[in-house]
Amino acid sequence: MPLESSGVTPRWLEDVLGLPSGAISSVSVVSEDSGTAARARIAVESEPDVDVPSHLFLKLTPTNYLQRMMMQVFDLGANEVFFYQALGNHVPVRLPRCHAAMIDTRRGRNVIILEDLADTALFRDIRDPATATQAEAVIDAMADQHAAFWGTDRFATDLRSMTGRSAAANFLGDIIRKRFLGNMKGQAADIVPDAVKRQGRIFFERSADIEAMWAAEPQTVLHGDTHLGNLFFEGDNPGFIDWQVARAGAGIRDVAYFTSSSLDINVRRTVERRLVERYAERLEAAGIGVDFDWLWALYRAGFTEFYTSAVAASEAGKRAQDPEVCRVGVERAAAACEDHDSFGILEALIDGKAV
Repeated sequence: MPLESSGVTPRWLEDVLGLPSGAISSVSVVSEDSGTAARARIAVESEPDVDVPSHLFLKLTPTNYLQRMMMQVFDLGANEVFFYQALGNHVPVRLPRCHAAMIDTRRGRNVIILEDLADTALFRDIRDPATATQAEAVIDAMADQHAAFWGTDRFATDLRSMTGRSAAANFLGDIIRKRFLGNMKGQAADIVPDAVKRQGRIFFERSADIEAMWAAEPQTVLHGDTHLGNLFFEGDNPGFIDWQVARAGAGIRDVAYFTSSSLDINVRRTVERRLVERYAERLEAAGIGVDFDWLWALYRAGFTEFYTSAVAASEAGKRAQDPEVCRVGVERAAAACEDHDSFGILEALIDGKAV
């Protein structure tokens, strides 16, 4: 299994795709970069009668040592490989077609070969916020995704690994949250009100209680990182990429993460209640009963999820994320948490108090 894109040779690709020897004449790297995964777009030249795309998109192990260690500890590569192997053909939302997904746990390597969407889909990041109409389409897709796996028995069998993380990942997660949330001094620290900074300490002081509260809700398959950088649009229709943190969880967490990360603050304030109503209505149409008042409380608490991610990315510095993206993310996250007293609601929920 290649560690870098340069190791993806015609012979290796033929073997992985189940093609005869000589079917592929050349493979060349068009572009590549590395973050929480290494990514490369490759051009493929093949014989005329061979059914293989002219371009493919690869995800591999990160090239940076620290990023590679983070991928290993938090099982990011393994999680995404597992997602495509176990669920890739059964998720009722648009995904890039997966041609192959494999992992070498002994050497800590993974490779995913995906449909290349560069010429057909629109990609952007949170600096270019979604419109209200686009948000409705994303919420509809999320509802369909969540309804398909709502309370599935598979979490007790083949999807058991999605219901929790390793002890090492939980331990390191608390260390990172304490470092980043407990003493904010990064590129966007000035944006967050002092009261929100103090309240955010709950994420490392009571992390187990928070996870237990969410685990008590009906579980489904979450994407887990639903900001615009992990979505694409084909016309008005959204699709989802980067399933590294896909897991079991309460579906409203994906909704709150998306609205707080990917909508302009004033747009979110205007449309969010209707979006949550739309989500509930779509679940009910699929036969899933919803207590809207309770769902709304969970939604308000759910803003803390993106807040934690945005602050962590900002505190980690330029190697983790573009500074402008970080500032936009932290500003939106802090505003959402202030608007809804999200940390106060979260504490009430984990203490079993009325909200």
